[in-house]
Amino acid sequence: MRIACRAEARRYMNPLPTGLRGVAGSRKMARLMTNYADKRASPRIAAKIPVTARGRDAAHKPVEEQSETLLINEAGALIALGAEIPTQGRFEITNRNTGDTCEARVAWRSSSQINGRWSYGVALIDPPGNFWGMPGPA
Repeated sequence: MRIACRAEARRYMNPLPTGLRGVAGSRKMARLMTNYADKRASPRIAAKIPVTARGRDAAHKPVEEQSETLLINEAGALIALGAEIPTQGRFEITNRNTGDTCEARVAWRSSSQINGRWSYGVALIDPPGNFWGMPGPA
């Protein structure tokens, strides 16, 4: 078994609390997961929006990279970058369709690269209204 990060290691090393063990515990865990399944501010939408990311990589070197979103919602996006930006690291993201720029925080990073790129879940910090330039609900 390969453990990708410290958080995974802690989950692996810490057994479930006594109340969540066995068949009854499995049912209880399923209920908990259903109750808190997806607390996102808005639904995720598959969208390829051209972006430019500017910031500093894990070695604190300046980076500027053009990419595109894979998924978006009002509060953030999933993007792929070649640069390694640390989790909780901040950078500037520009929507190249609209020209709007916003600060973003890395909320999640994939444990390995795919085709030489890391996948990042980013949270937008104080985005201007409709940062992604998508039409609103009818």
